[in-house]
Amino acid sequence: MRFGLMSTASSWADACRDADLAGRFAFDSLCTGDHLRHPPGDVFPTLDGWSVLAGWAATTDRLRLGMMVSNIIYRHPVVVARQAVAVDEISGGRLDLGVGAGAYEADHAMAGTPAWSRAERVARLAEFVEALDLVLRGAEAYEGCYYRFSDAVVLPGPRQQPRPPVVVAAVSPRALRVAARCADVWSTFGGFGLDGHEVLARAAVQAATLEDHCAEAGRDPATLRRSLLALPQLAPWRSVGDFQRLLDGALRIGFDELVVFSPRQHELAVFEDVCTDVIPTHQGGR
Repeated sequence: MRFGLMSTASSWADACRDADLAGRFAFDSLCTGDHLRHPPGDVFPTLDGWSVLAGWAATTDRLRLGMMVSNIIYRHPVVVARQAVAVDEISGGRLDLGVGAGAYEADHAMAGTPAWSRAERVARLAEFVEALDLVLRGAEAYEGCYYRFSDAVVLPGPRQQPRPPVVVAAVSPRALRVAARCADVWSTFGGFGLDGHEVLARAAVQAATLEDHCAEAGRDPATLRRSLLALPQLAPWRSVGDFQRLLDGALRIGFDELVVFSPRQHELAVFEDVCTDVIPTHQGGR
């Protein structure tokens, strides 16, 4: 099992604190998100995710750095490719490049982007991931229904070849088909408004659907890493037992990565106990 720490830092000091926790307690990865404001629109300060990743790339030396996930509501595939190349270069090849369709009205409103239907959102995701993959591999042009580019030169190119691992966030059956076809890593949070048991039950159904889509695409599902993002309401730092139950559930339904949000100040004691007594006994894997 791999373990990632998710940060929603509101200051560079907070971002450095989370990086220190991830490094000191031997997490495998350090991740952040990509929203114009804190989802789903709460008035809560957050820094731009890609800027934070660049800062971490320059100030850490071991951790994988995850964009969980780059938001297609207001980004273009070539722009994301350029950002990814920069962070991959600065970090010495430690970037995991996540992409998601976006869901929050606040991002649409702030970007001035009209709201999309569910069908359009998934169609855009599929096209975005395809275009991103191609431009990172050196394609100069792409013509789709929603995204297009020409005369593209993304130099020096990514440090990781042929490109950084692509993480596709997907919860709906149609989005899961995109992950089965295009992703190196599938990420899910289960769904909104669910408790811990419901998240794991929903994720298990999604995993089965993903395997069906892999079969349709002629892909061995074992080639697709599975990552579970535990939203804060699952309260993994409430007790060591709560974390252990979440971890056991994720392992039981076939996940090989668990990403948890960084602890708040009053949760640090449990966090340290988990990192000392639980995580090391489960760490490792592909």
